[in-house]
Amino acid sequence: MVRPSERASWDLSPNAFTSACRRRVAEGSPLFDLAQSNPTTIGIDYPADAILRALSNPAAMRYEPSSLGLAQAREQVAAWYQARGLSVRSEQVVLTASSSEAYAYLLKLLCNPGESILVPQPSYPLFDQLARLESVSILRYPLVADDRWRVDVGALRAAVRPNTRALFVVSPNNPTGSYLHADERDAIESVAREFNLAIVCDEVFAEYVWVEAEDRVRCAALNAAVPTFSLGGLSKSAGTPQMKLGWILVGGPTAECRELLERIEMIADTFLSVSAPVQYAAQALLDAAECVRVQLAQRILGNIERLRNTFGPSSLVTVPAIDAGWYVSLRVPSIMSDEAWAAMLVERDGVVVHPGSFFGFEREGTLVAGLIAPPDVFEEGIRRLNRRIAETCR
Repeated sequence: MVRPSERASWDLSPNAFTSACRRRVAEGSPLFDLAQSNPTTIGIDYPADAILRALSNPAAMRYEPSSLGLAQAREQVAAWYQARGLSVRSEQVVLTASSSEAYAYLLKLLCNPGESILVPQPSYPLFDQLARLESVSILRYPLVADDRWRVDVGALRAAVRPNTRALFVVSPNNPTGSYLHADERDAIESVAREFNLAIVCDEVFAEYVWVEAEDRVRCAALNAAVPTFSLGGLSKSAGTPQMKLGWILVGGPTAECRELLERIEMIADTFLSVSAPVQYAAQALLDAAECVRVQLAQRILGNIERLRNTFGPSSLVTVPAIDAGWYVSLRVPSIMSDEAWAAMLVERDGVVVHPGSFFGFEREGTLVAGLIAPPDVFEEGIRRLNRRIAETCR
């Protein structure tokens, strides 16, 4: 029997939460999926005619390989930032098929097999898989809940090892909704300079900020003191993950960035993965993004209001501040594990939420819900969740 590599040797047996979801579906019982993250399946009205028309550009019939992306598409991404008051140049833009591919490029660029990166905790669980596939190890630094999920800089510095090559940030963070502040950025750059680390900042949720702060870092790659890579893409900014267009902005000291860009170009040239139709359609997709974002914002803010109305002062569920993003981490009584809570909610009520442990929450009693589910699904789901927790804790 062929043995998979260590990188692909996952334990594929389902956990209790996954098994409960599968049983519910097999029974044909209704599910109230509060973990939804796919904007194309939740009733958003897309300008489909304009998007499909743009994808039929005859120019896409000619193959013009361009490692960093077609010049016009890179210019259009840069202009999209410029319209938001951010002085991004097209020379800084590298097009990718997704944020995951952007991460893969950067892990190849920055790390040898066996070396390590620093990632925030709690945060996006895909880091573990992406790093594993590149034979890179993960080190974690904490975000402090009592400080609105800001970086514990002392713990970050202490987490660095001799083989650490990069420091990863997510701003706004998934699922805490926190974002990078100017003083945090200064402190992170200080650590990066001290240990010769690059900074990678995932900014895919940057268009979804609900509580603004004057010192919010809107694009970490701009005016960066150390080599810094900001990640964005259509998946969240335009609500079109199926279009497979992401990007990396490269910032930092000029000479160093020039060399890093040349090396990224060599990596990208090996794959040439971004399709011609989506690059020629980039302007139309970015233009369509505004109406999609408006609808998503209305949906998310409406669901935040539903949370507040359902989980009032007498509820055993606590809703933290939601500054940004598509997710909320609900605090529930820690009388059982997060996975046990999530499995019970699926089995008895058909309510799907993520156990907090999936995102690296260390404290038991955290459940993570998405905020983009249709209003009727969301309202019924949180009503059932509130009732189940109240009945279980009597």
